[in-house]
Amino acid sequence: MVNDLNLYDWKELDIDVNSLWLINERDKSGKHANVYHGNFIPQIPYQLISRYTKKDEIVLDTFLGSGTTLYECEKLDRKFIGFDINPKMIDYVNLQMNDSDKNKFDIFECDVRNKDKFSNF
Repeated sequence: MVNDLNLYDWKELDIDVNSLWLINERDKSGKHANVYHGNFIPQIPYQLISRYTKKDEIVLDTFLGSGTTLYECEKLDRKFIGFDINPKMIDYVNLQMNDSDKNKFDIFECDVRNKDKFSNF
């Protein structure tokens, strides 16, 4: 089983089982501030994380940006590892996660051109 849900739970948890997701508006609740270019609406990672991971599993995001996927992981009780090339966004996301459980996530500034410093990761 991919996650802990049975087919009857999907409707109760607002998991869209259609092949086409029609989302009327962006979720602006919680830590979502839409402050970074190119971020996607929170409902997309919410749907994917809900479908394909279990509680306390780790989600990897190699394009952290403003933290959309991280915030959904926190909401869904998943652990998180994220990387981004932009140090300002790392600082921004760390500030947003100030009141969160630090054992549930790790974020790193990472540029593939400097990959040697992550060889022991």
